Amino acid sequence: MGHRSWAKANNPYWSNHVATWYGGHQDVQEYYRRRDLSVAAFTRWARHLLSPEDLRKRKERLRNLRIKKLERQGKKAPSKRRRKAYTYRYNMRTDREPIAVRAFWGMHVEAMNWSGMGSAEYAAALGLSPYALRIWRNRFAAKAEHDDPHGHQLR
Repeated sequence: MGHRSWAKANNPYWSNHVATWYGGHQDVQEYYRRRDLSVAAFTRWARHLLSPEDLRKRKERLRNLRIKKLERQGKKAPSKRRRKAYTYRYNMRTDREPIAVRAFWGMHVEAMNWSGMGSAEYAAALGLSPYALRIWRNRFAAKAEHDDPHGHQLR
């Protein structure tokens, strides 16, 4: 048995899905993920049922919709320049431990301990992430306990 011909291919199930996606606003990944569809099958049927010109028109229609929505909100349309690199909320990554990061958080943990403030209060006062401050406080406390399990002062 050979391959079936695309010329005669007609499947109401996939035709309906492709038509719904084409008329909608979701990107293709979001569409098939939300409906738990086969990626390969959806892509094959979309290529069979839609021409490159149809896909270009859809892309342009969605772009124009976004621009009109921004205009209604009183905002400028996005420029075609590259987007600025992502900046972290507290301007510092907390998932790595280079020496400078350890020193930064070590200084803050020590200052917090001497200040008598709680971690949330200290973080709020200095605009730091309370979550990251607690994590680093716990890391330093665990390391100190690991280095000296009896709690003796090391000289």
